[in-house]
Amino acid sequence: MKDHIHSAARYCMVLLACLLAAACSRLAEEDETHAEAAHVSVAEQTAGPTPFIVNLALRLEEFANLDSVSYTVAAKPGTFSKPVAVTYTRARLERTGAWNAAGKRLSFAVFGLYANYQNGVTLIARFRDGSTHVQPLTIAAPAYAGPATVYTTPEVRTPRTAAVSPGFDYMMLQNGVTTPAVLDTDGNLRWIGTEPVNSISSLFNEDAFLVGSATTPVLYRVELNGSFVARPLASTRYTNFHHDFVRGKIGYLAELDALEGGVPRIESIVAEVSETGEIIKEWDMAAIFRAAMQAGGDDPSNFVRDGVDWFHMNSAIYVAADDSLLISSRENFVVKIDYATGRIKWLLGDTTKHWYVDYPSLRALSLKLNSGKPPIGQHSLSIAGNGELLLFNNGYGSLNQPPDTSAGLTRDYSTPSRYAIDEHARTATETWTYSPTPAIFSDICSSVYEGTAANHYLITYSVAAARERTQLVALDSAGKIAFDYAYPAGGGCAVAFNSKAIDLSDLTLK
Repeated sequence: MKDHIHSAARYCMVLLACLLAAACSRLAEEDETHAEAAHVSVAEQTAGPTPFIVNLALRLEEFANLDSVSYTVAAKPGTFSKPVAVTYTRARLERTGAWNAAGKRLSFAVFGLYANYQNGVTLIARFRDGSTHVQPLTIAAPAYAGPATVYTTPEVRTPRTAAVSPGFDYMMLQNGVTTPAVLDTDGNLRWIGTEPVNSISSLFNEDAFLVGSATTPVLYRVELNGSFVARPLASTRYTNFHHDFVRGKIGYLAELDALEGGVPRIESIVAEVSETGEIIKEWDMAAIFRAAMQAGGDDPSNFVRDGVDWFHMNSAIYVAADDSLLISSRENFVVKIDYATGRIKWLLGDTTKHWYVDYPSLRALSLKLNSGKPPIGQHSLSIAGNGELLLFNNGYGSLNQPPDTSAGLTRDYSTPSRYAIDEHARTATETWTYSPTPAIFSDICSSVYEGTAANHYLITYSVAAARERTQLVALDSAGKIAFDYAYPAGGGCAVAFNSKAIDLSDLTLK
């Protein structure tokens, strides 16, 4: 009888132990975080299309609860640019097909690496319960040997230091050598792709580059992983992109050449296009100026000349404040037109030129310059943070005016210039300029843009020193030089048509 009692007791104790063990196991499972359940690990690293990009694959047991993946590329010792920091949202990963359920692999690109360097990279996988998996790793990037080697060894005229901040950390160079090139403010090349090999007409669109072809009417979308797609414009009228490419009211403002009846229309058309190539709206400067001049009693035939580079558009921007376009005619002036109607609002330029001297209809549209110097051969229009017009004032007279007409003034120096425009009084005042000693003359191309911080500027002298040197100069709000890097220009604008600040230090790919 006692044996039966003892056996029953032992059975109960074993049963209780089993029940307790099962309960503890369930509790342990319930306490396991999403990050722990995913068992994240690095599965594979493979080379990207350039040394600045590597393709990474993570192994995950569970993708359903993943919220995002981010990485940071540690800055080199002795540098001052913020580290590259990128986040891939779940939406982005899903949209790009990054998750392979069968192989339990998540694939994405790590870009912004230093070439020829052991890059310290920190990966963070974030999950919906707030848990994270942190994975440090080293990515060995090979040396770069391609068309963009011109950017790898700048002449450091003024180095970046902690004492003077440029107000941004990365810059995109629009160039005729390769895809858009991204440099950090320490002068290191941090990104290029492979195609297309001319990116003068390009912009950074928050998660990719858009590049207009210099030889065909094709718009490229170039991803940060180096892949690209090409989309032709939805019109056979256009032949190619030229000069700048910027955001517009709805789409993007493209400066385009065209062919009509066998006659080339050279650098006098701007169109708003979508990313997929649709034509949203067009402004034909020949038609606009012919109509305005005829309405003012002038004969436009010796000013508007089809088949001749009479206008030479090199910059066109949208101004949301009054729904207008500002357009730079290198040959003539800056012109402001109404977005909806194309009506000319005003002109600003050198009043010794053909357009002002010989045409009362255009003279009547001119703003009076209260003080400062007029824009001559200008490039890179933008609206500064205080609402004023900012441009690079090249100072080089007209090249394609008719014989026996005035090509205007040519200075022996170039400057950034900022203007306050009073449209009611019809006046302009140069409110800021930068004139280093010795003076720099960059007669064509070139740019100035405000950085991400107010009153900080990035200046591109595309063809300084008799077109033999390209210079990138950043100024802080006190006018101090934050950096000054020089590159051999080789006689043209290919190294940097212009450059603009972009942000890779806090980039979210949605």
